[in-house]
Amino acid sequence: RADVERPAGPAAVRLALGASPLAMTPAVATALDETRRSCPDAGAAVRILRRREIPAAVATGALDLGLLDGPATPGAPLPLPEAGPLTTVAVAETPLVVALPPGHPLARRLGLRLADLADAPWLDAPDTAVPLGALRAASGTGGFRASLTYEGTDVRALLALAAAGHGLALLPHTAAENAPGIATIPLTAPRLIHRTELLHGPAVDGPARTLAAVLTGDGHRYG
Repeated sequence: RADVERPAGPAAVRLALGASPLAMTPAVATALDETRRSCPDAGAAVRILRRREIPAAVATGALDLGLLDGPATPGAPLPLPEAGPLTTVAVAETPLVVALPPGHPLARRLGLRLADLADAPWLDAPDTAVPLGALRAASGTGGFRASLTYEGTDVRALLALAAAGHGLALLPHTAAENAPGIATIPLTAPRLIHRTELLHGPAVDGPARTLAAVLTGDGHRYG
């Protein structure tokens, strides 16, 4: 896993941002750059963590801000474990696609229904794709057999496995489109999207507050 710890040094103000792999996007990197330009004396660190680690790290103060992603119905919040008083704010909602090799029999389809894929082999990658348990819950069916388990946080490695035909993966289109050796087919049913949320504790100040405002576009809440 990529892990950049809180920086040591004389900086009096620090910003520790944690993100699940699919939550760390170019837009987040740009927002962080804008924040660092406005707070040039602050030390900053980014940690890429497993999804289940983000809420607890924010609740305990190990992270100032967390970015968590997952599947959801449009407009609905992500389910969170009990980790203490946390505020969650939506950052992005994007379409989901099925990632598979271009030579796959389904690669020329214009759209795919999740229930129709229950018997297909899938990649079990709980931190870099939609977890198989979430697929079963969303489709209301069993199935979704794991052809191969990937226990990492590198999205490129997951896409390489999908491109080699080891199994299907459900991903946000922004992560899978234009990946080498990957065809992406939109998910048409059920109504499911990829949602990213910002997490923070009861108090958020300094550069963390600035970054929260940039990420959410909510200057009123974080102004």
